[in-house]
Amino acid sequence: MDLYLQFGYGMKNIVIDLSKEWNGVTSILSPRDISPDQLIKWSKEFQKHNVECLFDPQCYFPKCDHKNLIQYDYWNRSLSTNLGSDVDYETSLIKNIAYYNSLINSKEIIIPAIMRKYTEDWFKQWKANSIKLVKASRKLKIRKSLLLTLALPADLLSQREDYIEQLIDTAGKLDVDGFYIIAEPPAKQYLVENPLWLSNLMQLCAGLKLQNKKVIVGYANHQLLCLSAAKVDAIASGTYLNVRRFSNKFEDQEDEIKRKSTWFYYPPSLSEFKIAFLDIAFSNGIIDKMKPEGKMDNDYVKLIFSGAMPSTTSFKESMAFKHYLHCLREQVKICSRNSFAETISANEILLETAERRIEYLEKNGVYAQSRSFKDVVDVNRSAIQRLQKTRGFLMQYSWDTM
Repeated sequence: MDLYLQFGYGMKNIVIDLSKEWNGVTSILSPRDISPDQLIKWSKEFQKHNVECLFDPQCYFPKCDHKNLIQYDYWNRSLSTNLGSDVDYETSLIKNIAYYNSLINSKEIIIPAIMRKYTEDWFKQWKANSIKLVKASRKLKIRKSLLLTLALPADLLSQREDYIEQLIDTAGKLDVDGFYIIAEPPAKQYLVENPLWLSNLMQLCAGLKLQNKKVIVGYANHQLLCLSAAKVDAIASGTYLNVRRFSNKFEDQEDEIKRKSTWFYYPPSLSEFKIAFLDIAFSNGIIDKMKPEGKMDNDYVKLIFSGAMPSTTSFKESMAFKHYLHCLREQVKICSRNSFAETISANEILLETAERRIEYLEKNGVYAQSRSFKDVVDVNRSAIQRLQKTRGFLMQYSWDTM
């Protein structure tokens, strides 16, 4: 499993900086955060710095009117209605999207999807729209791999498992090379507390991989490291929470992000801590226990461990973001092993370690509050165990060929 960068507001320089450090990176560009003129200009800079780009059309909420999105030629507030008509609207839509892909020289085209609320008609609408869009893409004879977006509302991923199996069966028969999965979390949660939601997402990813489809999961955070056990090709994450979990950020006309607290990610605990609690760790003489070790260590957080109280240093938000993405990339490598059994074991160790580290820190008065992994360790553990039970044999047998 690889880590892609989910592009968001103010991420241009971060993408370039990390590409230099990592010797190349893939970023999923966001038309919400890049105007068409910027897309042309920035794509040249990205290519210069070894950034491979994908283009997410972001048609999730067609009626939104974000000032950047509406500048793109493919944007149409009547997208949902047009896809449901007999007019060959989808061919024009894909043709225009293909044009922007040509500007960034992408190797794969992401076919859009609408994030529809879950109803009894959801599956019928999704299937009809998907077939139309895929046929239009093939008719245009686009010489790039096709990735169909699966925009999954939270309520869908909380349905019975047999419904997910139906989705796997139908999606696997579509004439595409892979899928770009967008999973809406319940109640806008950053760390999802519903084990069925996570289990169904894992089942979906594993089922598609077993059909030899490429799978990229967007708007991800460290909770989705467990998708390595489903042999997902990549998860995409970014800086602010609106690119680490999916939400409707497309109605907001304001580009400025409301800055609140700067968070420090402590990888062994799978948790993030406000600087104020790092001061507590400093006062209790355990701050060095939170210093990243081995390949997790990086210059971005050296100020925190410089011997001064963390809140008195010039540790900045951009440093915290780069540290988070650096550590997440290393954890992706740790969790991705040569066999299903080894990958499961790596994920289990990750969860066990997180439990111990959180307990130790809390005994010393250091709390992660809303970003603690304490209450979701068992959520991940449950989803992994379910995957072992339902698809363990097939995953182990097919691991090398998926």
